[in-house]
Amino acid sequence: MPEAVKRYSTFADRVNPLVKILVAVALFLTVILIHDPNHLFHLAVIMFILLLLLSGVKYIYIALLTSAILFFGFISSLYMIFYGEGTTTIFRFGIIHVTEESAVRGIHIMMRGIILSFFGALIVFTTRITDVFYSLMQQGRLKPKYAYSFMAAVRMVPIIAGEYMALRRARKVRRPLIHRKYITGLKGFISAIVTLLSQSIRRAWRLGVAMESKGFDDGPRTYYHRTTYSNHDLHFVLLIVLGVILSAFLGEWFSPFDTVDAR
Repeated sequence: MPEAVKRYSTFADRVNPLVKILVAVALFLTVILIHDPNHLFHLAVIMFILLLLLSGVKYIYIALLTSAILFFGFISSLYMIFYGEGTTTIFRFGIIHVTEESAVRGIHIMMRGIILSFFGALIVFTTRITDVFYSLMQQGRLKPKYAYSFMAAVRMVPIIAGEYMALRRARKVRRPLIHRKYITGLKGFISAIVTLLSQSIRRAWRLGVAMESKGFDDGPRTYYHRTTYSNHDLHFVLLIVLGVILSAFLGEWFSPFDTVDAR
């Protein structure tokens, strides 16, 4: 994660990336099996608090991200709200039939997405992409040829984006000398893609030669950057488990929804 958006670091930055991935999978399965909207409501609040405290990101970026998550979460719930089934009608206009039951189901689905989005954002803000591949190789036993291939591809993305911007600026400078059909429309798009692909092929060939000259193979290897399990992993797992349990108790104590099963 770029340091420009970070205010401080927390213990979540030092948690093993493989542990974060496994916790994310477990949280996904847990959220899918929870049908009480009150439970999900409090779990969403807890995940937002964890994101706010553990991500270390500037508040302005948290606010923008939260707004986007809530907006797209609401959009994803409209189909269930507008066209769901139910007996207690709230609003009806043509084929649109909003009932109390459909509204609860729509909000229920929205909160599932919000919980997973908040936790996913926490992982993104506290994990470097290179550490993910190192963890998969060292703890997950992923073959280096696959891990380094993905790592190289990720490293290439900002380079290709920079080359595309440079290509656009060059075209603006040379616009009077180039026919318009070659810089706009389908032909302009094809010429830009061909240019970027040819540069990427040359770069990939040079990278392959460099790795071969350094004796890179798919056998046993040592690592300069080591990723290990630590007490931070245990603290992180316990924190998420306690958050899920606490949300269940809070759902019984304060229930903003009348139903306990939104299926």
